Amino acid sequence: MTPTVSVVLNCYNHERYIGEAIDSVLAQTHRDFELILIDNGSTDGSRTVMQSYSDPRIRLVMHDDNRTLSSRLNEGIAAARGEFVAVLYSDDRFLPDKLERQLAIFAELPDDYGVVYAPAVRFNQLTGRRWLYPSLGLSGDLIPGMLDRLYDGLIDMSSPLTRRECFARYPFHDDLFADAEMVFFRIAMRWKFHFDPKPTVELREHDANIGKAIQRNHDMMLEVWERMADHPDFPVRYLPNLRHLRAVACRNHAWIALRLNSADRLWVRRQLGRTLGAEPWQMLHPRMLASLLLVSSPSALRTALNRLGNRVRRTREETNLVEDY
Repeated sequence: MTPTVSVVLNCYNHERYIGEAIDSVLAQTHRDFELILIDNGSTDGSRTVMQSYSDPRIRLVMHDDNRTLSSRLNEGIAAARGEFVAVLYSDDRFLPDKLERQLAIFAELPDDYGVVYAPAVRFNQLTGRRWLYPSLGLSGDLIPGMLDRLYDGLIDMSSPLTRRECFARYPFHDDLFADAEMVFFRIAMRWKFHFDPKPTVELREHDANIGKAIQRNHDMMLEVWERMADHPDFPVRYLPNLRHLRAVACRNHAWIALRLNSADRLWVRRQLGRTLGAEPWQMLHPRMLASLLLVSSPSALRTALNRLGNRVRRTREETNLVEDY
């Protein structure tokens, strides 16, 4: 019997967490799903944990080599039989009613809606602190909002439930390590999105998060946007919005790299130069001014300023702490 939902779960060296991720799928209140478990050449005990499960809904795909996350996600989606696809990373976990709730929402939506998404709860692996991860929070045609309000909140990879045909038309880029959430920019060129305010996933924060590789992810993001601009489905009227987003991304990611005390000042200067080359008036933005100050400051001063900034950020995050949901 064909399942309604295919859950694609890719794992690489997450022996400590993969069991929690699998259990969170098997505990779903909606039972009609398949779980495609892909091991991307793990060298720890991840494969042993994955092979210890005997649930008939699990399909194991084991690899001895490690390839891009994008190619493994494409592989999982190509094997999927469900009308809908959910993606889960091996260090995160679904909340119990994720699939049931999002399928019920889809049942009330027209066919031109391709994605139902929600906010996520982030939790710190070491401290246990929990907070709501900012989400875009918009429904309908999302291209304008995604281009103009990206930094108000992202659509993370694991909160959505997506029609499989969306990924068939807009697959991940095999040659990029992990274009991940950027795929939703492409899907938004053709399908509408629905936002549901109830969280559906818990995202684990720890030192090895892929999302913390700021420079690599930024360079990959710019490449994805470059390809998207050349895609025949991209509405040309939004090219100025995309150009502005590139400038803002270069400015913001230069700032984040400096706040993380990046030693690669050449990369930071290159992003600041890209920002000013595209939009000279960005010189007046507070983050641009602060970045120019930090990139030219001695290491000791930059560290002191960053410590002060971290205290301010933690104070702000306290307002978003999650006790229950």
